[in-house]
Amino acid sequence: MSADAHIVFDTLYAAHRGTLYAYLLGRTGDSELALDLAQDVFVRAWRNLATLESLPVERQRAWLLAVARNLGVDHYRSQATRRATADALERQAAIERTAAPSAELEVDERHRLERLDAAICALPEELRVVLVLQVVDERTSTEIGELLGKPAGTVRYQLAQARRLLARVIEP
Repeated sequence: MSADAHIVFDTLYAAHRGTLYAYLLGRTGDSELALDLAQDVFVRAWRNLATLESLPVERQRAWLLAVARNLGVDHYRSQATRRATADALERQAAIERTAAPSAELEVDERHRLERLDAAICALPEELRVVLVLQVVDERTSTEIGELLGKPAGTVRYQLAQARRLLARVIEP
């Protein structure tokens, strides 16, 4: 590939990496998996750079998000989400059993964060996606709506709904 191709790819990557990562994190609830899937998306973008280069910026983002969605679906078809979650929780429990006892405040904070993490993972996917896009990617409801093809009012409603569900878990 030419030096120009590297510049085009670098520009594409810089423009879309944050949004793509936030989108994948919202869909998966797993930061490592989101990073892996984002890497796969950009590998495909590199392979299709000539096609992407000819598209307007908004269509480039749509192409990347469509590829990200498809990779996420493929991933979950190949692995059972519930099994992965159970394995992760078992590993965490094993670590906690072998760790030295912490101060009472640290234990309380850890339990609060575990409840929050579990609550976020338990949110319906559409609520989790909009919440992560707003919190992690610092997107406005209008921007999120444009990314997901939803009215901004619907996004604001979903954000409020996600926060209410989280508040019930965190502050019983």
